[in-house]
Amino acid sequence: MAASQLPLDTLSTWAMFNDVDLVDVEAREIPGCGLGLVSNKDLSREEETLDIPTLLRIPHELILSAEAVENYAKVDKNFRQLLNVAGHKSTRHDICIFLLTQQILADQPETSLHGGVPTPWTEYIKYLPPQVPVTTLWTVRERQMLNGTSLESATAAKIVALSDEFDELREVSSSLPLWNELFWESGKVSLIDWVRVDAWFRSRCLELPKSGEAMVPVLDLANHSSKANAYYEQNSKDEVVLLLRPGCRVSSGEEMTISYGDAKSGAEMLFSYGFIDPASAADRITLPLTPLEDDPLGKAKLHIFEGPPTVEFVRTNHSVSWESPFAYLMCLNEEDGLSFRILQDTGGSRELKLFWQEEDVTTTTAGFGQHIGDHPLAQIFRLRVVTVLQDLVTNQLERLATGMPLEDLDESLNEGGLVCGACINAAAMLREQETRLLEAAVKALEDQKTQLLADESVVAYLGSMEDTQNDLAEGEVSNDEEDFS
Repeated sequence: MAASQLPLDTLSTWAMFNDVDLVDVEAREIPGCGLGLVSNKDLSREEETLDIPTLLRIPHELILSAEAVENYAKVDKNFRQLLNVAGHKSTRHDICIFLLTQQILADQPETSLHGGVPTPWTEYIKYLPPQVPVTTLWTVRERQMLNGTSLESATAAKIVALSDEFDELREVSSSLPLWNELFWESGKVSLIDWVRVDAWFRSRCLELPKSGEAMVPVLDLANHSSKANAYYEQNSKDEVVLLLRPGCRVSSGEEMTISYGDAKSGAEMLFSYGFIDPASAADRITLPLTPLEDDPLGKAKLHIFEGPPTVEFVRTNHSVSWESPFAYLMCLNEEDGLSFRILQDTGGSRELKLFWQEEDVTTTTAGFGQHIGDHPLAQIFRLRVVTVLQDLVTNQLERLATGMPLEDLDESLNEGGLVCGACINAAAMLREQETRLLEAAVKALEDQKTQLLADESVVAYLGSMEDTQNDLAEGEVSNDEEDFS
């Protein structure tokens, strides 16, 4: 169920009734970008001046944050019941529940708003787009274009997580008569609605200095640019204001843009916002790691590790580096001095503990890169890690190469409107970016491997291992000869 849309020219009326001050901007359709904010007069700001043009002002009461959701629960007892049984998991989750209820209320005739207290968001939600180009809302056919990219597993995992959240929401809210009627008996809420409110949050969420993660109406229409001419902040009244950047001059009718940040990779931008800006996307990629197939401690390592089991490759100044605390833990075993123990505390509860060289490192599982530093086989451990990562990257490149060729995407998938053209372009850009970075990562890992193989301690260790294997082989031959004779 998508809420009915309101025409854009009514937004100024909504803003007036809710004390949103559109000082020098107005909302318009931006070709290729959906809605956006444009200046309605010529503006300028010197580099150093106290005269800062305010373009837009949104009152604190309209900011949709964790605090706002809690305040609404104090006003609407039915929402409070829903939040108590289904919420309090995260700011994102609570705001998504709020948006879902507002979507339901927005679809109800005013005469039948029983059990629901309308808010400014009840109307504003009708300006939000029913289609958001984030990958969780791509069709199955469109998601196939992500095969081999870092977003293949990330998108699949997110969809599973959203499905689990939705199933839990349905289970716990079915016991509340009002929400059971509005959500489930009416048949108006389905999984796609939960995925959509999550997409609204992820694509429009801002990090405010005083309110934390939040959605801000009207300001959320501002599009991203690597050369943004505006920025936002909270003032002394906790209002959110949009300001002209220092040294900027804009003409009437020019789009006002903000920066969504320059630290996100192309995959992260596509995942969160539904587009990739090649000018600001960081040259990085994050890949998931899974324990080695023959590792009896694999499940225990995943359980006790304090962060995501991933590796991140970053290219800066034509040099590729990587970071993966889990990879070090992943490549260690009992023979090296790693052990798991189940200990009982004074209260009688049992807890899994991790030990390295007889030292409890349960609370520092992300520090194995440092833990192995003084071990005589430290370089051998590093060689294991580099070898595992090299295999991972090589396999990822092979999967990218065996996917649909980039030059065939437009003709084979866009024909007949089976796939969104913007999705094709985004997938092609992502695959090209990640292929280039992974190719550079393979070379960097090969260089590291060569250096490690030349290390004196590694040469000595591998030499001793070879001697041991030769001795074992000679012993087997000797035994075979005795048996034969």
